Amino acid sequence: MFLIQAVGIRLLFWFFRCMPVRLAGAIGAGLGRLGYFMDQRHRDIARKNLARIYPDKEQAWRSRIARESFAELGRTIFEIPHVFLRSRSFLRSRVQVEGEEAFKQAMNEGHGAFLVACHHSNWEFGAMMFPLLGYDSAQMYRPLRQPALDLFLKNCRERFGTKLHARSDGIRWFSRALKHGSSIGLMIDQHLSNGVPIPFLGHEANTTTLPALFARRLGTHVFGVALHRIGRGFRFRLQLWPIPAQPHSDDMEKDTLNHMRTICESFTLVINKRPELWLWMHRRWRILDDNARAFEVVHGAS
Repeated sequence: MFLIQAVGIRLLFWFFRCMPVRLAGAIGAGLGRLGYFMDQRHRDIARKNLARIYPDKEQAWRSRIARESFAELGRTIFEIPHVFLRSRSFLRSRVQVEGEEAFKQAMNEGHGAFLVACHHSNWEFGAMMFPLLGYDSAQMYRPLRQPALDLFLKNCRERFGTKLHARSDGIRWFSRALKHGSSIGLMIDQHLSNGVPIPFLGHEANTTTLPALFARRLGTHVFGVALHRIGRGFRFRLQLWPIPAQPHSDDMEKDTLNHMRTICESFTLVINKRPELWLWMHRRWRILDDNARAFEVVHGAS
């Protein structure tokens, strides 16, 4: 059964890869907008998140951003066959790069770098950009339960040289990769059950501290990464910016938290510029929701 599903996915990928990429994206955006009206659960999550971050905006504005966020997700999903199957030259021709010089200088030092990113625009394409640009790249990923499908997608993601490590591999490979001069990509905008509360868009959310920890221990450079869509087509601007290291003190935990605050804060302008490109239907501030529910259970709803 799983093998049949994997074959079906491959055929579907090739079907959309043969379609003009702008048309595939437009179909995905249309289906994403349809999903906004049909998927009440995630629509409500997106609206609640937007109300939390933009309380001064009108409800009509927040509804429009939520709807266009669904559209961006659909557009991204339907573009993925092109990201995974099109040629190096085609993909490279669709992206302008901004801020590469500082990143190249950091990589030339031979100690690697952390690339921190968000689910912003076509994040699968953003993750593949660094091997496309000629840099050693490693990432952590969550394997699928269907082995045949997981192998197909893993091969697609690794085809330009990225090395993927399953979450079950732990983080021991981090030090080896960094010492070999590789960049490590991490997403920092999803709820992490065992994470540390760090302000994200001004509100506390459970977040990984791995980039700041390794930056302190090994002196690893940290760079923010964002892939900005140009208009609504399959053209992008890849932005990189260095995130300054936290001065060392005797309190390693405090230094780590301060560095992570700086890292998370650097994405505020990115998301505020075009909020519809971010994935609002994820429960990023779950700890705040859970704390509010716990308060109501103990004290009663107001």
